[in-house]
Amino acid sequence: MKFIFVSLMVFVSISSCFLDNDIDKGQQQELSSEAYKVYNTSISGLSGVYFYQKTGNFLAVSDNTGIFEIDIAGNIIRKFPYSGSNDFEGITINILTGDIYLADEGLMVIYQLSRDEMSVSKVTDVSISGAIFNKGIEGLSFGNDTLYIVNQESPKLLIKYDLKLKKEISRHQMEYAVYLSDIFYDGTDKSLWICDSKQKKIFHTDLNGSLIGTQLIDYVNKAEAIFVDRPAGFVWVGCDETGNLYKIKLTI
Repeated sequence: MKFIFVSLMVFVSISSCFLDNDIDKGQQQELSSEAYKVYNTSISGLSGVYFYQKTGNFLAVSDNTGIFEIDIAGNIIRKFPYSGSNDFEGITINILTGDIYLADEGLMVIYQLSRDEMSVSKVTDVSISGAIFNKGIEGLSFGNDTLYIVNQESPKLLIKYDLKLKKEISRHQMEYAVYLSDIFYDGTDKSLWICDSKQKKIFHTDLNGSLIGTQLIDYVNKAEAIFVDRPAGFVWVGCDETGNLYKIKLTI
């Protein structure tokens, strides 16, 4: 456990250093204030981002066009060779093994991407009684051998899946939310960050979804992707409607 926590701390620190040193090398689309910067990715349906330590870029998913690698200014570096017609809404990485996990809302399945990036294998189905089509699993994040999953609406759920035990271990109702749209596990203090695309807010919570703080991001039309660089004091948010990637100063 200590090794995993230290590894997470090192990863976040490395990410923070890289992002701080290189953020202004790309094309800046808009600077609204000191609170945030905006970069356009040209990705239709941008639904998830995660920092890829291997290359120093982001991995990004679209719910209709696939998996991409983008730089921190939003420029597309490459499109992954996987060509399935999945409704991917979330992406995360096991920073110890490099395994990439994906959340498919249409099929309500968590997948693992093959090392050659050509295929996916099922990790688990996510079964929700009374689930509403197209309002299912929207976010995914890895932390400490656990996958943290959010179901968007009806019900609004935080689900934990243990990768070692290969089973779901808990579900928590998120009554203060309206549309849960992505999630990020923060290894600096073992907490969670969650987007709500309808309320245009970021929630900071404990690992059971209990609210710690809230930050308004009303300038993001449809926030559906989140990655937090806590040591640097920034959160990266992707907009599904515009394809924009926001670098936002944390205030909570």
